[in-house]
Amino acid sequence: MGEHSNTTMAAAASEIEARITGYFEACTSGDAEAVAGHFSENAVVYDTNHAPVQGAATIGRFWARIASKWRGASWNCERLVTNGDTAAIEWRMTGTIAGPAGRRDNDVPFAVRGSEHYDFDRSSDSGERLIAEIRQYWTFDLEHPSSELVDYPYGELGRLGG
Repeated sequence: MGEHSNTTMAAAASEIEARITGYFEACTSGDAEAVAGHFSENAVVYDTNHAPVQGAATIGRFWARIASKWRGASWNCERLVTNGDTAAIEWRMTGTIAGPAGRRDNDVPFAVRGSEHYDFDRSSDSGERLIAEIRQYWTFDLEHPSSELVDYPYGELGRLGG
């Protein structure tokens, strides 16, 4: 590979990282338009917990509803690997969910982890690299809202979350 090729790949990886970071910030804000702005018009999000969500505006409205469901929900990308116009990430969402009787003083904190695989598209008028598809792998159980890998050493130096 030549120097130009390495520079181009580094630029693509940087653009993808910025796009995913911006998307997660938009998810955290709960702003439907901000979320939608990260997707191509006909994008689709596949998920292990619900039917596919298709179209940038629909995805934005969907995430606004998700963000309002949990109090103080925050999404963070913890690991990112890119290859051309694709990426794979591991992420963490933290927040609280209403406890018994829905009272705020009974809120239950949780941490959910998952992985996602992205395909990007440059067909927008602006030429920006937008999200065309996400395949999300995670589980959520209202009875046990935190989900992490069993016995994984989260927080250990050099490890995911460390």
